[in-house]
Amino acid sequence: MRALGVTMMTCATCDKKFPDEYKYCPMCGGPFDNVNDPHYWSRKALNSRLGGEPLSKSIAALKTACELAPGNAHLLCGLGKLYYRTGELDKAIEFLKRAIEAKPEYSDAHYELALSYYRSGRIKMAIQSMQKCLDIGHDDMGAYYWLGIANYHLGNETEAITAFQHLLALSPKAVIANYHLGVNYAAIGRHEEAIAHFKRVLDACPDDQAAGYHLGMAYYHANKMKEAAGVFRQALEQDPRDHRAKDMYEMLTEVPGI
Repeated sequence: MRALGVTMMTCATCDKKFPDEYKYCPMCGGPFDNVNDPHYWSRKALNSRLGGEPLSKSIAALKTACELAPGNAHLLCGLGKLYYRTGELDKAIEFLKRAIEAKPEYSDAHYELALSYYRSGRIKMAIQSMQKCLDIGHDDMGAYYWLGIANYHLGNETEAITAFQHLLALSPKAVIANYHLGVNYAAIGRHEEAIAHFKRVLDACPDDQAAGYHLGMAYYHANKMKEAAGVFRQALEQDPRDHRAKDMYEMLTEVPGI
């Protein structure tokens, strides 16, 4: 509808009409249904997600929004994240790279790009993107976690340890950081430090089978056989089906035949 040469928009909430200079209704704050406005399509994508609809519907809406606003880094990053969720990693990488081109210091886009690289097996590129994320903002606990995981994947235990130490400094209650520190210290033969970290995991989560097994092995490699046997015995008390603990306990306690 036009009034005095001005295009009028109808509020989707209160049904009142206002000039198209407004993005939201000045009376109630509701949105206008303007299919040429990228915000209309980004709202449809959000409402689709909130409504529990298939991700494909959100992708279609957000893709239209990106076509209407091809330089909008936030929309491009959002579409890349949705493609990541559906496992379309090449498309995720494409749109996340476009988001970074539009806004080079967009730390969220670098973070999501790193995850997409990691999931697609491009570990070195994942490390580079995660490091860029941290160069922009130093307090991202998730970035330190994935930087540690990716470095461990490549056998860079020293770099992984540094990342998990940063994570633990940011979040002392992040028990998982102690687990990964223990694994990495054990991998480079620093078994006493591994023991300390695995014990912290078990203090917080006494039934963590993986941490218990690694603690027993760390004691074993540190030549503390009594302590190792005690850990493996306790593991078997918790779960008699734990064949790894059973094998180690029997090896440490059975007297060989003569």
